[in-house]
Amino acid sequence: MNDKYRILIILILLCFCLILPQSSSRAATYYVDADHRAASDTNPGTEAQPWKTIAKATPLLQPGDTLFIKEGIYRESILLTKSGTPTSPITIAAYPGHEGKVIINAAEPIMRWRKCTGPDECAGNPFWEHIYVTDVGAKVQSHPDKAFAIRQVFQNGERLKRSRYPNAGWSYPTTIKNPKKTFSDSSLSKPDKYFTGSVCHVKTAVWHLDQIPITDFSRGTVTLARSPRFNISMQFGYYITSIVGEINEEGEWAYDPAQKKLFLWPKGDVAQNVEFTYREYCLYTHANTSWNIVRGLAMHNAYRYGVWLYHANDMTIENNTIEHTFTFGIYLQTTGGVCNNNRILNNTVKHSCFRGISVGGDASHCRVEGNYVYATGAEHYGEDLMHGPSHAVYIAGPFARVYNNRIDRAGYTGLYIEERGLGREVCYNYITNIGLALSDGGGIYTASFCDKPEQDHIHHNIIEDAIGCLSMIRRCDKGLPVTIEKYSGDTPGIYVDEEGNKRIIEHNTVINSHMAGIFFHWAPSNVVRKNTLYGNRKCQIYLSGKNSARKILENDELFQNILFATDAKQKTLLIAINYDNVHFGQSNENYLYNPYDPKHVFVSRYVGRRILRENLTLSQWRALSGYDGDSKEFSYIDQFDDVTIDQPKKSRIISNPSLDVVIIDLGSEKYCDVQGNKIYGSISLRPFESIILISSDFEIPNPLSQ
Repeated sequence: MNDKYRILIILILLCFCLILPQSSSRAATYYVDADHRAASDTNPGTEAQPWKTIAKATPLLQPGDTLFIKEGIYRESILLTKSGTPTSPITIAAYPGHEGKVIINAAEPIMRWRKCTGPDECAGNPFWEHIYVTDVGAKVQSHPDKAFAIRQVFQNGERLKRSRYPNAGWSYPTTIKNPKKTFSDSSLSKPDKYFTGSVCHVKTAVWHLDQIPITDFSRGTVTLARSPRFNISMQFGYYITSIVGEINEEGEWAYDPAQKKLFLWPKGDVAQNVEFTYREYCLYTHANTSWNIVRGLAMHNAYRYGVWLYHANDMTIENNTIEHTFTFGIYLQTTGGVCNNNRILNNTVKHSCFRGISVGGDASHCRVEGNYVYATGAEHYGEDLMHGPSHAVYIAGPFARVYNNRIDRAGYTGLYIEERGLGREVCYNYITNIGLALSDGGGIYTASFCDKPEQDHIHHNIIEDAIGCLSMIRRCDKGLPVTIEKYSGDTPGIYVDEEGNKRIIEHNTVINSHMAGIFFHWAPSNVVRKNTLYGNRKCQIYLSGKNSARKILENDELFQNILFATDAKQKTLLIAINYDNVHFGQSNENYLYNPYDPKHVFVSRYVGRRILRENLTLSQWRALSGYDGDSKEFSYIDQFDDVTIDQPKKSRIISNPSLDVVIIDLGSEKYCDVQGNKIYGSISLRPFESIILISSDFEIPNPLSQ
């Protein structure tokens, strides 16, 4: 080959290299290690010479780059401004083996404490000798929310309680001076200004409680900084937190915004390892950032957001742990823009006060899969709400897939599906312990009329213990303590609220709701089939209709559902309408079982001007409605001569809230199912399948004789 051709080939190869995508030629791996003795932001970012801060690294990342962060506490916020590509995303991840040990801590430590000098310094508090005080004015001055800056306080990683009045329970307004901002309570005998700067937690609906700073307290009258969502009423209670004079036990604190001082009775009477929520977020994206992967990080103690995707698209947030965010654990914000095609996968979100995971209204085609969301708003029944509505997972955007999430303990709602039907799939989720502080939510809640062809498909979910808390409501007040036995109710397993239509609800299991298994509240044109509803306190399916457009019951379909009551008071089917026509669409091939009372269908309707309430047998219901001609009731099992139902009648339900096929050993017990099939030895359950077993006696065939 002569020199001329050799030079030509070299030029062609150089041109080819120049036109290759930049990410293909320069993808690099960088390291941040704050605890490395040689770490510095002037380093090249290699493993041997790592950067000290994440803030140094993220602006330098290009498509295809990977940033590994090593174990340590990083008191900074991650800001993502650079985009990757579909084939060369940017990856920000914990160093392999350091997953969960890279802690992005949005709290700020408090180092300088002194003991109170006397009761006058801490609002006359009789426990002043235990109370420490610190001036946080310098920090608060730079805080975005100066009037309500101290939201959470931690000691040794444990979130501490605000001081509270009354010390337990609540009080009721005795006079409403301005339902938007001002009320009086004759029981408030504290001196003027005593509660000024504290936070009033005022309930204004069974499903809503606001947390609002108090701007003035004088002569038993409370004036709020802003209006609550609904009007203040004497029918609902309130309590007050963060009062300096009410600190009365270890681990309680209060913030005085006028003095910009934090007061604390520390654990062990030693003010060490104390910090408070300070930075707004742990991770945030600039608008239009795309194709980033964030993996394996722990994000703690943000005053607003753990992960905040702002108009970001095609992002993957996976295998992270987000804890103690005062507002959102993970937030996909779409206000004024979009936030599409994002993947929220296998994260753990604990102790978010407002929402665990929230997907905005214009966030389209997002996936929320495999996440564990725990203790949103409340962890224990009857617990105070720190902040907000307490939705564990909130989905407003269209065409979302909400799959195989584990949701446990929420103050209000487990999975809130906002707006009209928008082509979303909600499936294989396991939801438990819902309504720990508020009522009238649901394990799964959805509402609103859809005038488009899209439908929402809700299937193969298991919901247990949708409880509902009716505290702070005068008509329901049964005194302290707040227990499930005294205060539970009004939270169904699956709730389709006003005008909710075009929902397909099938193959779900709802167990032990303290209201209904499935509740249609003025919701027409839905399909409910092949669901198993067991032991739900009021009824298994509840249909409520109102005689007005889009609220009357029509075109609803109930087919092949199992409605199994576990005591005589429970109804299988309940219809409550303010008109006479009981026809709502179609209903057939269901199993309406109450082993203890043949009158298990309840109908409340208006006949003329009179309300007619009837408990009906299945035969009477058929005669009234013309429905359920092929449906069965418990007596159906008696036709099988070779099966004897145990007396007293007993049943149990077994469910499989996993994606694996499971085998359950039944030991020596004998059962039949709702169809009369003999069940013994063991059973196999497919993913998110359940079976009701009725204690029975029968002869087990000898396999040798067959």
